[in-house]
Formats: sequence, structure tokens, C-alpha cells
Amino acid sequence: MFLTFALITLLGALSLAFQKNLVVAGLCMVLTFFGVAGLFLLLANPVAAALQVIVYSGAIVVLVLFVIMLLSAHEEEEALKAHAIQRWGSAAAALALAGGAVKVVLSSSFLRTPPSPGIPPPMDLGALGNALFKNHLAAFEIVGLLLLATMVGAVVLVKRDL
Repeated sequence: MFLTFALITLLGALSLAFQKNLVVAGLCMVLTFFGVAGLFLLLANPVAAALQVIVYSGAIVVLVLFVIMLLSAHEEEEALKAHAIQRWGSAAAALALAGGAVKVVLSSSFLRTPPSPGIPPPMDLGALGNALFKNHLAAFEIVGLLLLATMVGAVVLVKRDL
């Protein structure tokens, strides 16, 4: 099962990255979110899986597709020709980031400690709500304002004649 959900997630993410049509890319994002939700289910966390499907596959993707269609940005513009230094610079940056990620993963303590026996208890929705609205209320509100400002900024940048 893990391999199935991991492949769904990976294929969705790869098709999202290489898709030229933004609407189809948004639908590939849904596939990725469903794969991640399946991985949450395998981790015995049905609350996170349900939130993944409801919030990300539902609300966020609908919002993204609505903004894409509102701005009529789904028509592709002709890409500018990339310079050789841009290609080599981006390849070097990608290799540096991949090397850094591999180094961080290999040096983490998670790989050295044996996994704990048994499956952890499922997440309690009440505990999640308490943690979110008591311990992380300011961060929750700041992220909400940041997302709103980002969406308004994107609309202002694209639609100059409002």
C-alpha cells in the first residue's frame, strides 16, 4: 500500500511539474494530495488524511483553479529562450540543494534510532483543535493573512484594469 500511495504522489507531482496547461496541472495537484492523504492513512492518522482531502484537495485546489480561470492565465505564453548560464546555474543550484537534502537526511537521528514498536494512536481531533487554536493561534492567523495578501497581490499584478 505504501508503494502505491507513494507512486500516486510521485506521479502526480511529476506530472504537475512538467504540465504546460495550468488547469491540468491543478488536477495533477489533486492527484498528489490524494496520494499524500493515503500516506496519512497508512500512518494511522485519519484526521490528517481527512483534512488533506477536504482542505487541500477541495478548497485549495478549487481556489487555485478559480484564480487561474478568473485571470485567464491558462493560455500559455511563448517561453523566452533560456541562456546557457541560466541552465547551468539552475542545474548547479539543484544539485547543491539535492546534496544538502541528502546530507540532512543521512545525518538525522531518525535513521539511527530503530522504529518504535506498534502503531501510534490516532490523532484526536479535539487535541488538534486545542493545539491549533490555543498554542498556535497567532501563526494560524498570520498564515491566513499571508495567503489572503498573496491572492490579492496576484490578482493586482495580473489584472491591471480592475
